[in-house]
Amino acid sequence: MLSLFASIASVAALVATSEYQYAIVLPKEDDKAHSLVQLCLMLLLGLVAVMVLSIPFSGLIADCFKAPELARWWWLMPLCVLAMGLWNILNYWYIRRKAFTRVSGYQITQSVFAVSGKIGFGLLGWLHGGMILAVVFAPLLSVFVSIGLAWKKHLRELLDVQRSRIKEVAGEYANFPKFNLPRSLVNSVAQSLPIWLLTPKFGLEQVGQLSLALMAAFVPLNIIARACYQVLFQRVSELVQQRQSIRPVLRRFMLFTIGMMAVGMTVVYLIVPQLVTVLFGAEWLEAATIIRRLFPYLMLVPICGSLCFLSDVFGKQQMAMWLETGYTVAMGVTLFLGVRYGTFLTTISLYGWLGCAYLFIQWMWFLWLIRRYQQKLEVR
Repeated sequence: MLSLFASIASVAALVATSEYQYAIVLPKEDDKAHSLVQLCLMLLLGLVAVMVLSIPFSGLIADCFKAPELARWWWLMPLCVLAMGLWNILNYWYIRRKAFTRVSGYQITQSVFAVSGKIGFGLLGWLHGGMILAVVFAPLLSVFVSIGLAWKKHLRELLDVQRSRIKEVAGEYANFPKFNLPRSLVNSVAQSLPIWLLTPKFGLEQVGQLSLALMAAFVPLNIIARACYQVLFQRVSELVQQRQSIRPVLRRFMLFTIGMMAVGMTVVYLIVPQLVTVLFGAEWLEAATIIRRLFPYLMLVPICGSLCFLSDVFGKQQMAMWLETGYTVAMGVTLFLGVRYGTFLTTISLYGWLGCAYLFIQWMWFLWLIRRYQQKLEVR
């Protein structure tokens, strides 16, 4: 139930701001950035209001998912979407303001509140719904703590609303809902495809091993990529606004990351069975084999995850959307063939090599965007 609830909330949060939050970092003028924040807040509050109005129909919504128990917790959905949407907006405003302590502060408090809530409800014996309550109220509390701490220095200036400017930036940055939103929705589907397609053929036990492997491998790599993304997005956007070279910054990042990944991932490859056994138990040892099968894919995650903002900086969201869509279709075909003709581990290997090929193509595209920008600077 928690997984179903969270998946609905995550999709709703994507729709809530129409992906305009990514544009907050880009304008040179602060007035435009203010208007983008206000636009995102208006869209978010509009969707939350619709979700509040849907509460009387929670039974019908639950029936659509064939999960009657969902109706009991639907009243929490507007609060969950509100918390997720607010943080999506604040996160990019903080990145623009270089307020990285506020970003890390939210992440720490949210993790502390979530873990404390889950453990606390468990100790109190509230084993039915405690996980959902913790997942909803941890980000909500963390957002309000962040707003309180950052209000005077970073947020008070956002109160000056200019409706004409909001309409102007909505049109100027229309590529974000037009192309980023479909891309994000496709990405959400892509993340779920392995679970959806492999479960009927290989069963819950082996897919459970895959789920643990994906969590253990991607969570730390995505944390690294996210941290680099936030810093690089702000720095590169600033350089592009000033018509300065971005090559030195990105070259240093890529050389350093490639070196660190080569050393770090080699060590992890050698000891991953021992790590999985110690952290999760010997019954999860197959997850270590799955992680090893995914290594070609995993090697490129920090680089491409850190650079994916380039499509937004250079206004290439449409191309990014088509790349993501092509990858998702190819993944569906690959997994279908693996399920039909191969073993579980063979299918995982195909999935890993396809992911590696996609990220490599994406990386080459990023390098082309950088080179094209540099050439334009030289012409000027």
